[in-house]
Amino acid sequence: MFTANALVYLAYFIASGAWRERLFSPRRDARNAWETVLHDLRLRRAAPSPVGLYNGMQRLVYTGVLAIAPLLVASGLAIYKPVQLPRLTALLGGYDAARAIHLGVLVALAAFLVVHVVQAVLHPRTLVDMTAGGRRAEA
Repeated sequence: MFTANALVYLAYFIASGAWRERLFSPRRDARNAWETVLHDLRLRRAAPSPVGLYNGMQRLVYTGVLAIAPLLVASGLAIYKPVQLPRLTALLGGYDAARAIHLGVLVALAAFLVVHVVQAVLHPRTLVDMTAGGRRAEA
């Protein structure tokens, strides 16, 4: 189900052109991502200027999640069927390395989830907007 859902999302993502505004672009987003981190850590008082639907840090993290998702599937298959998929298991460094990779990716996704929940609690209006289809920032 995870892979099927990812393939449908990927097809939509490419066909709609949404990747242009949602994927991290260092030239466009690096400065904003850094300013967002400093603001969220309360090290910078002024909020970063809006850059569209997502800020630079959101784009960086979402792009990272999309990048590690295939690794999660590949390492999961390698530890689920190491005898049937020996090349995949070897490509990932062997069974034990595939297990470590899988665990590392799961920890990264869990950290992503925790940060997401904390951000939603700190900014409850965005949670309402996400679930009820509220306002959208203009690019």
